[in-house]
Formats: sequence, structure tokens, C-alpha cells
Amino acid sequence: MNRLIEGLVTAATDTAFRSVEVRRPAPEPGGAVLVIANHGGGLGDILTVIAGCRRFPRFLARDIIWKFPIARQIVNAVAAIPVSRRQDHGDRADNTSMFSAAYQGLADGDLLVIYPEGESVAEPRLAPLRTGAARILLGAWAQGIDTTILPMGLHYYDISVLRGRCLVEVGELLRMSDVVADLPAGQPLTEHNQPAVHALTDILASHLSAVVAEYSDWQSRRDLESAAAIYLMGRPGTESVSYSDMATTADRIGQTPTAAQEQVITDLKAYSAAIELLGLSDHEIPDVAMTGVKVAGRAAGMLSLLPFAAYGTVVNGVPMAGLRLISLTGVAPATAATLKPAFALITFPAVWSLLGWWGYRRAGVLGAVAMASTGPMSHGATVAVAEQGQLMWRLSRAYRRAKGQPLEQLVDSQQRLRESVATALGEPLVQGTPRSPIASALAAARG
Repeated sequence: MNRLIEGLVTAATDTAFRSVEVRRPAPEPGGAVLVIANHGGGLGDILTVIAGCRRFPRFLARDIIWKFPIARQIVNAVAAIPVSRRQDHGDRADNTSMFSAAYQGLADGDLLVIYPEGESVAEPRLAPLRTGAARILLGAWAQGIDTTILPMGLHYYDISVLRGRCLVEVGELLRMSDVVADLPAGQPLTEHNQPAVHALTDILASHLSAVVAEYSDWQSRRDLESAAAIYLMGRPGTESVSYSDMATTADRIGQTPTAAQEQVITDLKAYSAAIELLGLSDHEIPDVAMTGVKVAGRAAGMLSLLPFAAYGTVVNGVPMAGLRLISLTGVAPATAATLKPAFALITFPAVWSLLGWWGYRRAGVLGAVAMASTGPMSHGATVAVAEQGQLMWRLSRAYRRAKGQPLEQLVDSQQRLRESVATALGEPLVQGTPRSPIASALAAARG
């Protein structure tokens, strides 16, 4: 059952994200570990935390999930721990069994995961932490369990879109034995010691905020990450940019003085206006930078995938259409981040199971395995052709339009943007021929 769950999680992660990069300063420890992570991506946060862990984690989750039959089977299979929230049950909320299960899990050396903000946050910033994580740690400490605390920051380029990018930034390890000296010592250190609970919550907030980037809204984050993409792609010899580097550079820009940030945004708008004249949009800047598209070099590979992509479109058409409809509803980013992976996790395996059933009816077990496997394989081809084909077509269209003044405006605005980012970061601007896919493809039009 665990292998099945892990397979479903992998399929859902590969469907929901183009990439999940993990950056950790040290190996993940064994024994009792409590992961604390920010919560702005709904169900997507579960997938990315799993990707960031070496062991399969046990999550603390809202108990209302157990009301749904399919969800109940999944959370029971992964030994999740139900949490009774006051928002759901009012004064009837009782977490006695939750704390007991958490203590036992840590005593058994499990890796537990909690989102200490208590609920998904609509904007890309850390909300005040609730006391549940601290109470679990103190209760375990009172039972002789020295838990390792593992902060985990989840960074998304745009959590509302399917096939986005994510960075999981793991913070410095912290053991309870390292922090008890900083807690009030007037009474025993247990989950009932309120001064110790609040002091420990403040410590957890400090360590979690060190790996969580905070922005006023999602648009601000996208703007600074777009500016970071253009700046990084200007380095000589750079063919593509990792989301990790882009997110880190954007965070650095966000910590500069307001005037410097405003200049970056002003120059980004000028750059966006220049590429709009060529048929591109600003939200495609990071995508192009991270993909490192070379139109001519990828054309043959895309053509070879077309038959598989066509089959995949037919087989997976209903789930893919459903995902598109969710995008068109205009729901909040955090809600979309929950609905899309959940929808994918249910509908795609259901379609592939039907393929397996059809194959079994005609050729037995081998036919079932063969037909069921064509579902995910063809889905991968469909996604690759759709994403790369659309991008190549837009770059090709921009190439045809890039003559005269539009190209000059693009080159000039790109240079000004790179200069303003370098100034904000206090770094010298590295001169060289930009290797951005947009710039390199369009610069050839000059000849």
C-alpha cells in the first residue's frame, strides 16, 4: 500500500509541478523529527514537503478530511494524525488524542510534519504561528524525547498555475536540547507551561522565517522573480536559470531599499512592454529563462513525440480539460493549489485504471499492465509537446517580428533592467552577450 501511495504522490507531483528543487544545508537526521513548514499552497504544500523529505513523513491534518471516503483511505494509509480545529468544531474541539499520537510517533522515531500557521495563507508571507508545534515539542521533551526541529520554506513562482516551479529550502537543524536553556525555567517544561509554549513558538517563528520569503502579494513576487530571471540570464555563458537561483535573487532584491525596488519594477514594466510588441508576455520571462529553450535544437525531438502526445491527448483529455476549467474559474491561488493536485490525483489514476481494465478484458494481466502504463507515459509526452511547442511557437513568432525599433527597445530595456538590479544588489554588472533565449534568438534578427 505504501508503494502505491508513493507512486500516486509522485504522479501528482509530476503533474502539478515542472520541477521541485530541494536545497538543504545538511543531511536529514534520523530519529524523532518535527518538520515545520509555511502553508500557502494548499494540497501542493503536502506534495512539496514530501519531495523535500528523505523519509516518507506523517502529516498532522484537519480531521474533517477523514469524512471523505477516498481521502480517509489515503490519510490512514500514510498514518496521518487528525487535528480537531476550533474553526471546524468550536468549543467541542479536543486534541487530546492528537497530542498522544504525536508523542508516540516521535517516541517511535517518526518524521512528523506540521504547518504551524494553522491554515493556508492567501498571500506569500508567513502568518503568526499558533502554539500547536511548541506544545508537541514540549510534551515530547517532558517524556524524554529530544526532537530535531526541521524548518522548511516552500517557495513557488505562481502557486495558482498547474505545472509551476517550487523551491523547498530546508533550514538549519535545531534540537530541543539546544533551545531549552532559552525557555522560562520557573516551572516544569511541559505542554502546559504557557510561558515556555509562547517562548518556543517565537523561536520556531524566527527559524521558519529565515527560510520563508515574504512579499506583499503574489504579483510582487512574480515581478521580482521576473527581474531576477533577466538579470541572471545576462551572465556570460548562462544557458538557463534554476528556480532556486531565481527565487534567491528575487528575495535579495526584496530586501533592498524601497527606492531601489521601485526602480527595478519600473524597468521591468518597460521590458515587459517591449516583449509585448513581439507577442510575448511578462509571465513567460521566467519560464523561458528556466527552460533555456533552443528552438532549432528541440524541434526534431518534439516531432518524434507527436504520435504519443496525440494518443495522450485522447486518453487524458477529460482530466486535462477539468484542470483547465479550474484555472478558468478564477479561484484564489491557494484554493487552486489545492483543487488542481487533488483533481489530478483522483482523475488521472482513474482514467489509467480504466485503461488497465480494458487491457485485462482482452489480454489478461499483461494486457492490463501494458495498457495502464500507456496512460502516464502518453501524458508525459502530451505535457512536453504542449509546453515546449507553445513556447517555441511564441519565440518563433517573436523572432519574425523582431526587426528595427522593437528589437532595439527590447535590447535597451533589458540592459536598463539588468543595471537597476545590479545597483539594487550592490553588485558590478557583468558585461557580456546576454544568453537569454529571448535575447539570443532575437538578436540574430539584426543580421
